[in-house]
Amino acid sequence: MKLFNTFRFKMIEGKRLKNYLFYAIGEIILVVIGILVAVSINNFNEATKAEEELVKVAVQLQQKLITDLAIVKETRAEINENLKLYNLYLKQNKTDSERIAIALQAPFLVTLNIQFLPVNPILSSSLDHVTSSNSILAKQLLDIEQDYNVMDRTLRPMEDIMKDELIKNINYIKDNFTWYEKLVGDNRNFTVEEYKYFGSDDYKNRVVHMRFLYAMVMIVFLKM
Repeated sequence: MKLFNTFRFKMIEGKRLKNYLFYAIGEIILVVIGILVAVSINNFNEATKAEEELVKVAVQLQQKLITDLAIVKETRAEINENLKLYNLYLKQNKTDSERIAIALQAPFLVTLNIQFLPVNPILSSSLDHVTSSNSILAKQLLDIEQDYNVMDRTLRPMEDIMKDELIKNINYIKDNFTWYEKLVGDNRNFTVEEYKYFGSDDYKNRVVHMRFLYAMVMIVFLKM
């Protein structure tokens, strides 16, 4: 009888242990579920914040694009006007009005300066974190950033080449002609003798080279 009671006690004790284990496992499952839910909510909130930040960047970028497109259009128009001046200078048979027009501009054809890179390629520091987002908006922003980088890599070397040529032309005139002050100052009353240089082969070659460089830049701008 005593042996039977001992066995029964062990069975009851075993049932309690089993129930406790089930309870403990249930508690662990609830805690895990709670953690997963909390993580999911947190991830959702973070994703929402990230998307809201992207929308803010997109709105800012939209305004930047509008401004930059206007600047590019203006720069392209200015380059086109300079090309017209070069073509007019190099034209063989000019009318009287064309000769007068080019006479006013001739001294400055090889010292014309334009900022070929008129836009800031840096979009926003917020885009540094865009790569972690797989949204369509994020991909579009990254594509636009890539376009800006391509434009920067293409135009900056050309701008540097133009600047070097302009500096060479200015230094050449400075070192070889006494009328340099007229070129860079307000006194532009060149004498007939001084004007002879602007019709020389040396000056013509410089104009041809500058026209070539401007034409190359114009090709890039037309692709934008």
